[in-house]
Amino acid sequence: MKKLGIKFLGLILISTIIFSFLQVFFVKSEVNAAISSSYTQYIKSGISSFPESYQVKLAYLKWLHPNWEFKAYYTGIDWSELTSTDAENRCMVNTIHKGNILDPAVLCKCGTMGDYGYYCASRLAVNYYLDPRNFMSETMVFQFLDLASTEGVGREVVVNTVAGTYLEPYANDIFDAAFESGISPLHIVATIFQELGRENPSRIISGTVPGYEGLYNFYNYGATDGEGNIERGLEKAREYGWTTPRFAIIDGAKRVLASNYIAAGQTTKYFYKFDVVPNEILKESDGTKTFESSDFYNHQYMTNLRDPSSQAGTLYKIYNENRVLDQKLTFVIPVYNNMPAEPAPVPTSLHGDETYGLFFVNTAFEGGVILREGPGTWYNSLGTLYRGSIVLHIGVEGNYGKVKILAATDFNWDTRQWNYEEKIGYVTNEYLTKLGSVVIPDYRDQVDMGTGGSGPIVSPGAGEFKINEEDSTIVMTPETTARTINSKYKDAVIIWTNGTDISNTDNLIVTNSTIKIGGKVYKAVKLGDVNCDGFIKASDYVLIKNYIMNPESSALSPIQLKAADVKVDNEIKGSDYVLIKNYIMDGIPIVL
Repeated sequence: MKKLGIKFLGLILISTIIFSFLQVFFVKSEVNAAISSSYTQYIKSGISSFPESYQVKLAYLKWLHPNWEFKAYYTGIDWSELTSTDAENRCMVNTIHKGNILDPAVLCKCGTMGDYGYYCASRLAVNYYLDPRNFMSETMVFQFLDLASTEGVGREVVVNTVAGTYLEPYANDIFDAAFESGISPLHIVATIFQELGRENPSRIISGTVPGYEGLYNFYNYGATDGEGNIERGLEKAREYGWTTPRFAIIDGAKRVLASNYIAAGQTTKYFYKFDVVPNEILKESDGTKTFESSDFYNHQYMTNLRDPSSQAGTLYKIYNENRVLDQKLTFVIPVYNNMPAEPAPVPTSLHGDETYGLFFVNTAFEGGVILREGPGTWYNSLGTLYRGSIVLHIGVEGNYGKVKILAATDFNWDTRQWNYEEKIGYVTNEYLTKLGSVVIPDYRDQVDMGTGGSGPIVSPGAGEFKINEEDSTIVMTPETTARTINSKYKDAVIIWTNGTDISNTDNLIVTNSTIKIGGKVYKAVKLGDVNCDGFIKASDYVLIKNYIMNPESSALSPIQLKAADVKVDNEIKGSDYVLIKNYIMDGIPIVL
């Protein structure tokens, strides 16, 4: 009986093991089977082509930039399939830099590291970055910019963009590369800066790496994660014959960016990261086309999950600094089937509402913001909080918010959990926004929701202005264009701050532009346009707010100060930034 009992227990144990194995096998097969065999895709132009959950944010961008166009790329992929299977959540397909203050909820519980400091990202983090609706701010939307378009970017723009950087000697090579490959030159610049850094050039383009002398790789192509990445990249350069910087830039643009990615339908930085498109460029005129799922999910340019967001910041900065932000730009934004009403949440381990509650880091800076030990720039840094990071706001000291975060430390292989520690530090108030407090104004009834049109803001003759002979300025309202001035003074010559003559055009005048009327020179003062870009935005609001809080540390010029005096009463105070806030949020006009 005893032997029989042991045999019986052994039989049960073996059966249990076999059952468990089969269960795991079939569960795994079931997950894989959840990935569809094919997807039917199509593109539609116009904001009205997007689901409701996209439209308000896109209409606001259209209100800011009437020449921008938006195309909805219907992927045919179900959102639950994308976020619940291994389609985009396979181990090490998406990584994230841990740094020293990253929330453990952002990291995968596999604990795997690829390139030094880059760890496998959690499913929560991947889903957050997959959801396009999380990235429709004026800056972040550039990850959806159509990179196959070269509209509005001339050789001069390229020269200005790379001036003072290690790419300056290669400006003409970059422009020629764009011409030969049929892609935006600013896409080439942004890619190189993202891959090699902006400040110090990588050894991969020095031509002096031992064993690889005379070889150059400007796109870091083939330099896969891990030790020896530079040598692997230069081995790829040897394979392709990139023996001069010019040839490496031009052939790399054609071979890597255009042929390998653009031609494969990955026409945006988002699609470079997330391969949810077929191996061809889908056009609106194609109508609906069905593609095998084997063409999807495997062709990505980078593993870094934050890369599209970071490159969006780079692209926005380049377009803004070169004053081509208001050209006709096309954004191709993916739409998935059965998306939830609300965007995927930012992953966080924090809970509770201590003092002020949960806030997120709101910044356009590519590198995020510094968390300091105390409320001032002279305090030591605890690390960098990337944009979108969640913090618990527990107090205010001057211009700084006191915040609490949870920071991953090391991985516990026994428990398969990330250990973490609580840290308390300080972040400038202007970069902290209460979670759920941002309300985008609804301009859907004020903009062109279709495929074209100039929009409601910049119309000929709009705006008003007043000449002030005493200090040789012309004060004007936000809608004032060059044509507004020329309709009254036909001989007026209006010159932007970058030297461009915009006379008799519908271009907005920017603060500090030069206006010549009857032989006399005036400076333009556009009310609310404190940062001198012609538009009234949150950045202008912040400049006024900072000046009021600490005028001694302000670097605003006399002309900018006049633009900040929105109420035109020779004082800069709270009522001025309230006027700007009302203008931005509610469309209440600024008048003279």
